[in-house]
Amino acid sequence: MTNPTRILLIDDDAVDRAAVRRALAKSGLAHTLTEAAGGEDGERLASEETFDCILLDYRLPGIDTFALLKTLLAAEGEARAVLMLTGEADPDLATRLMRTGALDYIDKAEVTPSGLARAIRFAEARRAFQAELAEARREAEAKSLELDTLNRQKSLLFSIIAHDLRNPFQALLGLSEVLGKAVAARDPASIERRAKGIHEAATQAYALLESLFSWASLQMDTLAVTLTDVDLGTLAGDVLKGAAEAASDKGLSLEASCDRTVVRAQRDMLATVLRNLVSNAIKFTLPGGTIAVAARREGDAVEISVTDTGVGMPPGRVDDLFRLDRRTTTNGTAGERGSGLGLLLCRDLVERQGGVLEVRSAVDRGTTFLFRLPVSGTVHAASTATGS
Repeated sequence: MTNPTRILLIDDDAVDRAAVRRALAKSGLAHTLTEAAGGEDGERLASEETFDCILLDYRLPGIDTFALLKTLLAAEGEARAVLMLTGEADPDLATRLMRTGALDYIDKAEVTPSGLARAIRFAEARRAFQAELAEARREAEAKSLELDTLNRQKSLLFSIIAHDLRNPFQALLGLSEVLGKAVAARDPASIERRAKGIHEAATQAYALLESLFSWASLQMDTLAVTLTDVDLGTLAGDVLKGAAEAASDKGLSLEASCDRTVVRAQRDMLATVLRNLVSNAIKFTLPGGTIAVAARREGDAVEISVTDTGVGMPPGRVDDLFRLDRRTTTNGTAGERGSGLGLLLCRDLVERQGGVLEVRSAVDRGTTFLFRLPVSGTVHAASTATGS
């Protein structure tokens, strides 16, 4: 059974309201009718109740009809069909009202049961079509945005392959050629120097490829992430042990204060995030500095942070860190080079686990990266020095 059409009639003339009431009663249209004798009452009723169709008198005392029409059409989530009732045969006025959003213009002198029912049905059908069209437009815009993002990602990958990846391989080719000449000349010092350069270039190329493949794989992976209980203290300890040599080479101290902390996370993803953030901190911290991984309970979540005492960043740089279209690379305090992909990878991995990666930084005062994950256990801080 079809639901009756809910109609609101706004007209200050009692005779005209009675004429519309009689026409609707004879029309055969299943409906419920609510009447308002003025614009203010009509606007109030429209805000309090839901109507499928509104019959609005053009001449209402003390009311700007065009402003009222816009108000009636602006209700969020409402799919209202508004038909204008008037005693004026003015084609220009009809055009203006239709452009404002009215779906039809009915002369009061020509209100008949069949004509009124036909106009209401047509207006409802047209309004439904407009709603479907608007939804289709929103879906198209969302798809366009998604495709635009994918296109930027593709451009980023091509940019990395064309520029970033070329440099270490050019170094490998050049150094290997010089190494061959050094071997022929039996120059041990030159051989050692060139071999070290080849190793550094290969390490850089491998790190770039690893970040590139991890990030690209993440963009293509649509599988749901399964969260499990992860011992953050143990995981952070493993990450810091893996970074101990690099930190020692720069004279840095590594600390963790997240013992007996268990979070809901995907262990490999969380490990990758911590490794990248600790590696990034080492890169931008001067000798004698400290890098700390910490956990702090916040209600039903644990705030996980990686803090360094490094060179820090100005506000503008912080704002662009996670902008795909503004990917930049900055050499570390010892000339270390990066791909600019590490933080993008961290952001995506954190979001896949339901968190948001944030950054706080100040020039010459260090940087803190932090995110929150659901708690599963008790946070008990116990600071542990891991390396220096």
